Amino acid sequence: MNEAILIREWDPGAFHAHVLRLETSGYIARRETYQITPEMNPETGEIVHLYEIEMFLPAAVADA
Repeated sequence: MNEAILIREWDPGAFHAHVLRLETSGYIARRETYQITPEMNPETGEIVHLYEIEMFLPAAVADA
């Protein structure tokens, strides 16, 4: 069974680097799960974005 992992990062550079490292290791991104969610810090009013995507390891790679 393929178990999915959820990648969540506030920093876009760290998010994309993490996704690329996993893709290099054989993981596949479920592109339909890609989301960027804006969040506001209630104290400062600053808007930050949460980047998310689900990734999975294909059975052929997981079983090797």
